[in-house]
Amino acid sequence: MTLIKDVSKVAAGLLVAWSLMAMEREPTPADFDRWADNWDSLIPAGAYDFLPDVISFDLMFDPTFQANLDRAGQALNPELEGQTIELAGFMVPLESQGQNVSQFLLVPEAGQCIHVPPPPLNQTLMVDAGQSPTELRDLYQPIVVRGRLSVGLQEFELANSGYTLVDIEVETLKLDESLIPVVPNADGDR
Repeated sequence: MTLIKDVSKVAAGLLVAWSLMAMEREPTPADFDRWADNWDSLIPAGAYDFLPDVISFDLMFDPTFQANLDRAGQALNPELEGQTIELAGFMVPLESQGQNVSQFLLVPEAGQCIHVPPPPLNQTLMVDAGQSPTELRDLYQPIVVRGRLSVGLQEFELANSGYTLVDIEVETLKLDESLIPVVPNADGDR
């Protein structure tokens, strides 16, 4: 009886490992282009038209320029309501139980919301995985999320989101560490 239990435990472990490997994705250059375009589509056309070709040091600290940047970061694209979209990014868990995450923020760069100020509202998505929770990923593990988009502000302690993704699928993105975009000093190193 013990041998049967041991064999079934090993089989269950292999099944879990196989299913996690099956959910890994190796990206192509076309994938990167599509994901970049999809992140850009979250920003309405013209939101950053005020940016000059060259940004000087003085301009970066100009209060009017900073107010314009903040306003542009709050602009959402209502034309995306109800559309299915696929984005590569990083998980910032909001609600989890054990290793299962039912709600998380998807951000474009590793370490955002935790170590540095959060990304703009139009670059932060709340992902609702309540119907089928997904496995918790490391903050620096890139993932791909596909789902139906809803436009609208949601407020959380870590950051606010301008969009919500529902009816989602999540895959682990298999990337070489040198390709993972991390905000400089996001891990506290100087």
